Amino acid sequence: MKKTISLIATLLISIFVFAQTKPANITGTVDKNDIVRVSLFKVLNGRLVEVALSIPDSEGRFGFRFTPEYEGFYVIGSGTSTRPQGNFKFYFRGNEDLVIKLHREDYELISTNSKEIKALNNWDITIADIQAKSSRLGGQSTYVDFFPQVEDMYANLAQYKKDPKTGNKTFDKLYPSIVEYDFAYYAIGYNYMPRSAHPDEEEFTPYYQNFKVDNYLNDFLLQLPYGDRFFTNLILQKNKGKNLADESTLIASIPSDVLKGQFIVSKMERARSMEEFQISKEAYNQYITLPEQIARVAAVESKLAESKTGATAVSFSYPDVTGKQTALKDLRGKVVLIDMWATWCGPCRAEEPHWEKLNDDFAGKDVAFVGVSVDKEKDKWETYVKEKKLKGIQLHAGPGNILSQTYKVDGIPRYILVDKKGNLIAADSPRPSDPKLKEMISKALAN
Repeated sequence: MKKTISLIATLLISIFVFAQTKPANITGTVDKNDIVRVSLFKVLNGRLVEVALSIPDSEGRFGFRFTPEYEGFYVIGSGTSTRPQGNFKFYFRGNEDLVIKLHREDYELISTNSKEIKALNNWDITIADIQAKSSRLGGQSTYVDFFPQVEDMYANLAQYKKDPKTGNKTFDKLYPSIVEYDFAYYAIGYNYMPRSAHPDEEEFTPYYQNFKVDNYLNDFLLQLPYGDRFFTNLILQKNKGKNLADESTLIASIPSDVLKGQFIVSKMERARSMEEFQISKEAYNQYITLPEQIARVAAVESKLAESKTGATAVSFSYPDVTGKQTALKDLRGKVVLIDMWATWCGPCRAEEPHWEKLNDDFAGKDVAFVGVSVDKEKDKWETYVKEKKLKGIQLHAGPGNILSQTYKVDGIPRYILVDKKGNLIAADSPRPSDPKLKEMISKALAN
């Protein structure tokens, strides 16, 4: 009987909790012919995840009806999960009725039954100019006008952080942190956007000179729509003047283990080979604890499986300057060095003398040197190859080719080494200017 009563009580509680989470209604308009899509995002560990998409009609009207997964921030706008321009944050817990007008760089609150959304809107209006200058690419603003504006607003920040008295204890307690983090995000982020003028160290005003990075390097970042972006800027700010390529130093500078995990996962997502991925995973796997972090790592590992040493190299077939096709299978029985390059790439051209020397060093050996151009304009590539009389087999693949996609070639030159059986030795080998590459080719020949 006690078990039955307990089960009924549990069910009643579950029904009550579910009943409290009512759908939120969002309707609005956009500037016609300017915004073609509006997205609704949730926040997952400081990053945006699209949960719904609305295409405005011929009158520019759009709408959403959704039940919030959690009480907190959601984002609505014309931006994307990685391009935040045009996105704006709102606070939902269910039963909101929101009407807005979206523009490219701001929004108008037409009506809402939510005191939390009204409070955020008042703050958005207050910080609008600083937000716009911080987020906008280019523009006329420099530190000369921006820094004094930051100091003026910071002097009054305590006023802006006052309890908004919405009646929602969770939100009201959170509100001062929202104001403080928003302000810091825009103030610090401003310095990491392209500007026509940059301050010398002595020109930074008191807010910047006294800024305490560790006050913001905590797990609250995971609740914020811009959490991951702010996190990156905070790491750069804290390690200013240090070697940013030294990942152990950067990781040691992060006080939170959960944020260490965020940093490591982001790095692993940029890995260009399974070997590079596994080095990071083995060294720092203890910090990857959140379910979403674990899922992201699993997704990367799955994608990089094809770049693991010993995996069958991805097949390709591309034309040379005469139109003759050469495929990887045609080179079976030879060690193959693939050079992903382009005529406009300065570092690629810098490697050319070393590429030519490697060709000479292995002349007459079972080694095929294959240049694969990612040039968009094929005629420029043809002219360059003929004028330079480049050695090796020179092929044209163009952008978006299978090699670039499979091996995550997001920067060139990239060198891919394949053994005599057509299996991958390295998806990201040393460059010809590095003596290690010659050693790797010699070793592959001997096997």
